[in-house]
Amino acid sequence: MNLEGFLQVVPAELGEYLVPAARALLLRRASKTMRGAVTRLRCRVDVQPGCLVRRMYALGEQAAVRLFVGRSLQLSMSDFDIRSFTLHGMVLRQTGSLSAMLRRSTRLEVLDMHNNHIPEDSMPELFAALPASLCVLRLTRQWITKAAVSPLVDALARLVVLAELDLRENYVNSHGMQALAAGVTSPRLARLSLGHNALKSRFWNEHPSIGLDRFVLEKLDISHNKLQAAFCDSMYACVRGSAAVLVELDVSFNDMRITGVSYLCTALHKCRALRHLNVAGNRCGDAAIALLMAVIHPRVPGEAGLALESLDVGHNSLTAASARLFSRCLAGSPALRRSLSRVSFSHNELRDTGGLLVIEALLPCAMTSVRLAGCLLCEAAGLCLAGTMLLWPALAELDVSGNCLDSASLVLMARAISENESEHKYMAFIGNWAPQGSTEEVLAILAGAPARRTQPARARA
Repeated sequence: MNLEGFLQVVPAELGEYLVPAARALLLRRASKTMRGAVTRLRCRVDVQPGCLVRRMYALGEQAAVRLFVGRSLQLSMSDFDIRSFTLHGMVLRQTGSLSAMLRRSTRLEVLDMHNNHIPEDSMPELFAALPASLCVLRLTRQWITKAAVSPLVDALARLVVLAELDLRENYVNSHGMQALAAGVTSPRLARLSLGHNALKSRFWNEHPSIGLDRFVLEKLDISHNKLQAAFCDSMYACVRGSAAVLVELDVSFNDMRITGVSYLCTALHKCRALRHLNVAGNRCGDAAIALLMAVIHPRVPGEAGLALESLDVGHNSLTAASARLFSRCLAGSPALRRSLSRVSFSHNELRDTGGLLVIEALLPCAMTSVRLAGCLLCEAAGLCLAGTMLLWPALAELDVSGNCLDSASLVLMARAISENESEHKYMAFIGNWAPQGSTEEVLAILAGAPARRTQPARARA
């Protein structure tokens, strides 16, 4: 029995499990028989702009967006239910068709929109059309201001099964967040992203009853805000409340200094499920890293440490002393050595001494990403890194830009990363001391990796 015959006899209620939403439209175009089978199964579909629409938009055809949204509306009126709708980086001035599509898509689970420049006076109608079935709502870089918060709050009150809310790069600010936090009614909310929203931790200190601590979160992103160090304790009440399940925490670029990081470390003591931690850009210094390493690998007998998979401590005014603390932490934690795969110490003053300590500490780990940009590394650290990379067969990302590396170490790094097992590879080495001839050699090595796809356009020098 071929696929067409199988889909004709399979029970209709199993259609959404047998036919992936991303493939339903392609199967529908295969033949008339397949079209009938897919229609009978009432398969749900994932909708996003295709190559033709993206190409037309790149050539300046603004009508391509209206055409795409109009076809999506037609699809919602047919025998298909839209499961997810994605629209990134395309200006949408008229939202009538989109609102109509949302009203008809009663089984829509994912709405992912980014940088669409939706007019502010159109947002209330759009938010009012959001279906109650939404599980994932991503409205990033949509210029949502305080004026548009009230309609969004009304919409969030209806989304009782919402599991992920992403409002990064808007202008909600702390007072808008007051209404949003009070308006969310879904008990399933587990992933919350509020980066780039001018939020202030002082606000939560003054209004603790409307904080985020009533949510049990698996992911919390409050990066690029204004979390003042003196008021961080109330802000981290949500971290303490989610300690049992919190997996990912991003508090980068908040200028928390050592006081804010000390509050964070207090909150992290019970977060044993944490796997991804980003504290970059807080200018906390070596003393704060000492507190953080004590949480990751506590020296109290019987107290378990954190088995982090990724750690970012870039832009924190660190020196070789922090590298030594990191080395001791890894040496004393077998669980951390087994789990850690992505590390960033970028834009700290490690120099060769600190760079060698970090590289040697990561030697037993299965690294997939190493970022040491702007760490004042010289040739000794560069040659050590090139030799160590041979023991990381899965390394896919390397950033050593802005250092003092010469051509010999850069060429060896390029050869090591081009010969590993990774399918997609990225090496950044801009701003080093390599002459033009060596730069071309590195680019040629990265572009000529045999039997594997590379990304030479990203490897800039």
